[in-house]
Amino acid sequence: MVGKLLYLLAAITAGFIFNQLNIPAGWLLGALTTGMICGIFINRFTFKRISFKFALAFVGANISLLLTLSTLKMIHHFLLPLFLTIIITITAGFLFGIFLFKRSKGVDKITAFFCCIPGGASEIIGISGQYGADDRLVAAFHTVRMTFFTLSIPLIVASISPAVQNTVFVEQAVASISWKTVLFFALVMAVTLVLDHLFKIPGGTLVFSILIGFLLTQFVFGVEQVPRFVAGIGQALIGAFVGIRFDKYVLYQILKIGPATLTIVGMFFVLTLGNAYIFKWLTEVPFATSLISTVPAGAAEMSVVAIALNVDPTIVTSLHIIRVISLFLTLPFLLKFFMYLNKEYREEDL
Repeated sequence: MVGKLLYLLAAITAGFIFNQLNIPAGWLLGALTTGMICGIFINRFTFKRISFKFALAFVGANISLLLTLSTLKMIHHFLLPLFLTIIITITAGFLFGIFLFKRSKGVDKITAFFCCIPGGASEIIGISGQYGADDRLVAAFHTVRMTFFTLSIPLIVASISPAVQNTVFVEQAVASISWKTVLFFALVMAVTLVLDHLFKIPGGTLVFSILIGFLLTQFVFGVEQVPRFVAGIGQALIGAFVGIRFDKYVLYQILKIGPATLTIVGMFFVLTLGNAYIFKWLTEVPFATSLISTVPAGAAEMSVVAIALNVDPTIVTSLHIIRVISLFLTLPFLLKFFMYLNKEYREEDL
């Protein structure tokens, strides 16, 4: 327990230092880098899923403070372009799975399928074992993809649309946190975890926390502007939990599978840029918003990237959650079709 607490403290401290150095998404990237170094060279800490859910609920509470009715009214304008990019992304992931199976020795069909389906990483990893996939390999593959995009997207967005510098001094900001702010975050996190336990839906933690936070601020009590370092701590926690997954086993799997891993991640990257341009062209939103909204990475990770780079996180989060839910609704059909194309479809496999 002490080791885990020291690790989280080190990750948050690194995030603070990166932020003070004006590195894009510094809180996130500092913690992520700390996690990768710790996982590979020191020790791979294993956190219970509830810890990640606490961090997600905290991030969702921060996002809810930025949500407005006008933003909600805008979402439906993005649905058709979004579904087009979802179809492109799922089709590409499907084809990448075939490529991985054909080019990698020892990777069975079901494992290859789950490695390349770009849904919610935690949810995909969680159910892959139920279908007979090697869930450790699936986890490794998704960790590589998530880590790559979490590292690269902030740098790309910052290079094409420089973020507003947000250097803060904690000593000056702590005093501005009122009891209402503390109560708000406590209520959002508590109610979110209860609802998440009762209702199992993809991306549920983010959905519930944003919804509860929005309802509280609209109908119960207002919350003063929260210092930016509060959101930064949430970003650092997400970075810490994601980064620590990149351990020696993940590195070993990358080397074991070989060029296929790098090829697929590279193709996902090219796909991401293409989808972002399509989405931007159809919606006329800024390219930064388009890129963060359509990248096949986690809703939580891209939400904190959006917050860090001053991109509307409510739009980004909404579109990512719609993508994840759409994928899970079609997942059984995709898997059956995948098995059929590979000529070994058997009803008992599913």
